[in-house]
Amino acid sequence: MDVSIIIVNYNTLKVTQECINSVFEKTQGIAFEVILVDNASTDCSKEHFSRDARIRYIYSSKNGGFGYANNRGMEIAKGKYFFLLNSDTLLVNNAVKEFFDYAEAHEAKTIYGCYMQGPDGSYRGSFHYFPAFTSGQFLHRIVKRQNYMPDYSNHEVECICGADMFVPRKAYEECGGFDENIFLYGEEGEWQYRMKQKGYRRFIINSPKIIHLEGKSMSQSPEKKAIQRESHFYVLKKHMSAVTYLLARVYYSFLGIWLGLTSHKKER
Repeated sequence: MDVSIIIVNYNTLKVTQECINSVFEKTQGIAFEVILVDNASTDCSKEHFSRDARIRYIYSSKNGGFGYANNRGMEIAKGKYFFLLNSDTLLVNNAVKEFFDYAEAHEAKTIYGCYMQGPDGSYRGSFHYFPAFTSGQFLHRIVKRQNYMPDYSNHEVECICGADMFVPRKAYEECGGFDENIFLYGEEGEWQYRMKQKGYRRFIINSPKIIHLEGKSMSQSPEKKAIQRESHFYVLKKHMSAVTYLLARVYYSFLGIWLGLTSHKKER
């Protein structure tokens, strides 16, 4: 088996079905499987997808989060590579084969992503940066701003977006899976940071074409912000020294107070 395509579903039956259809419509020239992990959906997804003979369907009795579900998929995956694909994506070309061919022709210890686009062809965020885990890294970022603009070349980045991660099986075997203490947000960065520590590089390439609809499984809400904040501090605490973590908490506390004050002034 060349590639195991792993998709996580949580109450997104329609977009997940469209994603799966695009995989089977566009993917050719390689041996692949589609593993759909369902995070305890209640929208009739279980009844619908369990009848699809094209896929390997796993229904989880609990919603353990994005990393939890992907881990369940990787545990049974047969492929040489794992392609972790968001349910709110659509393949535009033979993207899986493009990833596979590039990975086979280049350095083995590399994780890949592509330049994703919106339905209108506009650029959608495809890479980002690890948190600053040391005081030196934090100060460096004050002096030199991070660049999120795409140049559409094949090049190394700090972290691939979690919506499309093409991962060698060996990386999973050497580094383990996602940290399941992270329910949502930041889990792909934490995972890739551990891969970096094991010598894996992260590359973004321009030949695969994928539409990312973004955010269909969870709308904007105070709950979402709370989950993001909790995940962020968990990752910081895991990879920072105790002193640096304390300084980070103080910094974010003062930042939160300042933002609250400035927001209040604007309202007045």
